[in-house]
Amino acid sequence: MTESTARYLKLGPLWLTPGVTGLNLATMFFAGFGTMAMVSFMSFMQPYVLTEILHIPPETQGSLTGNLHAFQEVIFIAVAGLVGALSDKQGRPKVYACGFIFVALGYGLYPLADSVSQLYLIRGLFALGVAGVAIMLSACIVDYIQERSRGRWVGVMSIFNGLGILLMSFLLSKLPVFYKEAGADALAAGRYSFWTVAGVSLVVAIILYLGLFRGGNKDSEAEPLLKQFSEGVKLGFARPRLAVAFGGAFIGRGDFAVVGTFFSLWLTQQGIENGMTAAEALAIAGPLFGMIQLCALVWAPVMGFITDRMNRLTAVSIGLTVAGSGYLLMSQVGDPFSSEIYPAAVLLGMGETSVIVSVGALIGQEATGKYRGSIVGVFGQMGGFGILATTLIGGYLFDGIGRTAPFVMMGLLNFVLLAAALYVRSTNPGPEQQGTSPEIAE
Repeated sequence: MTESTARYLKLGPLWLTPGVTGLNLATMFFAGFGTMAMVSFMSFMQPYVLTEILHIPPETQGSLTGNLHAFQEVIFIAVAGLVGALSDKQGRPKVYACGFIFVALGYGLYPLADSVSQLYLIRGLFALGVAGVAIMLSACIVDYIQERSRGRWVGVMSIFNGLGILLMSFLLSKLPVFYKEAGADALAAGRYSFWTVAGVSLVVAIILYLGLFRGGNKDSEAEPLLKQFSEGVKLGFARPRLAVAFGGAFIGRGDFAVVGTFFSLWLTQQGIENGMTAAEALAIAGPLFGMIQLCALVWAPVMGFITDRMNRLTAVSIGLTVAGSGYLLMSQVGDPFSSEIYPAAVLLGMGETSVIVSVGALIGQEATGKYRGSIVGVFGQMGGFGILATTLIGGYLFDGIGRTAPFVMMGLLNFVLLAAALYVRSTNPGPEQQGTSPEIAE
């Protein structure tokens, strides 16, 4: 081993950034797991809040669900870029932990709302937390790895993200049933479920603050916050490949939002029509949602391996093709409680993670220099725009056209971005494949 390579922590095929320790790495894996478990719970439990706590009529739940999620993303968009720039100055661990504190506050207050207006107010507080944790997850993923193994790294992190979603799907989604079986009524069961997740969020905040890598971008500390943000915007939109990555953030986060928001609402309403309670329907919807995420988890390292062996735009194009096909197939499912949902769930899970992994590798390749955190913040804002648009429009499509209409919309959007990615691939392809030697820090 040479003196230069001895400075690196290497885990299998993963070459980590100089200074990252084993504790930092373990904490990063936990961050991916904990972030996705905590954040995804809100969207999945939304139908329970509307049905059992506020008693909203089913015919308006789609648009209200979409509007609430869209409002959350307005807040996210307003602060995402500044969160990234702030983390360049103050450090990722501090911002990450603060984000989880806001997430915990949101979960603690949400089931206490007794009107729709209060839901909006508390959802805005929750949105501040989501912005903090989502942007920090993306920024830390970029910080921890060297370019040569970025695709595999994103694939590995997608596994831990998927494990977090599986925890929500197979365990946290059953909390209302657990508390009802323990003697609580529907209202109390919902509140206890949210408060349980709030407590876990606070524990996650402490762990991340103590264990995350504190290297950061030292060169950015002397720059004003708004200058960092504006430079990130200018650098981002000046590069065609980075523009595709921004489009991928729009699609990728929109993909996850539509699945997390409207899949559970679809199955909850269908289950109630079939004679179930909302808690019983969610208990069944959880494992079905978990099946999608399990397929995503299994496929993630495969997609990471593929991404590191080809042009990043080619990998993005493959991901968009699979995702678009999965959404259109899901839209054709007539009975979500029948076996016909399984092939669609498999393909949708593969497509969802393919877009996340390939776009994550692309943004890691293109976001360089001391404004890296700022560019990642803008990347997060584009993801926020994606959730804003897809949940807002998807909610009205859900109520006005049908419960699977949001899936048709997402399938078409994936294929539109596919056309753009193929165009940039032909005109400005970038590196054909990654190098084979580790980067040496100055």
